Amino acid sequence: MEKRDESKRQKIDKHLISRLRIYLIVMLVMFAVIVVEVLRGVFSIQWALIGIIIGLVVGVIVARMYNLSWDEEDNVVIGEIDRIGIVILVCYLIFMFTRIHFLGYEVQGANLFAVILGITTGTMLGRVLRTERGIEKILKVVQI
Repeated sequence: MEKRDESKRQKIDKHLISRLRIYLIVMLVMFAVIVVEVLRGVFSIQWALIGIIIGLVVGVIVARMYNLSWDEEDNVVIGEIDRIGIVILVCYLIFMFTRIHFLGYEVQGANLFAVILGITTGTMLGRVLRTERGIEKILKVVQI
């Protein structure tokens, strides 16, 4: 089984693997902060979960930003931004830079921070899950 996983990894572009690893690291760090702050009683678990759920939805949508495809020349799965991806990227950046402004009306203080960390965590998780699913589909089509 491990040989098969290794052969799959070799069929994925190194930049795509690096991007997924960065998303995972950011997600794990943010999730650890959320858990610690919830256990300390600083964050409300409800607000943190709301943020994670919102982030998951955003992450799944934003993962579409990279159009995954099979590169016949290099025999690897690659991710490239297309026109739709650029529109999604611009909308995502606007959302990420203005979320405090919009959320600040409804949530204050530590709970606002919990929601923001939750959104970031969920976004990274959603992007990783959707990208991995896309990679699996492509590898299945090319029978790897």
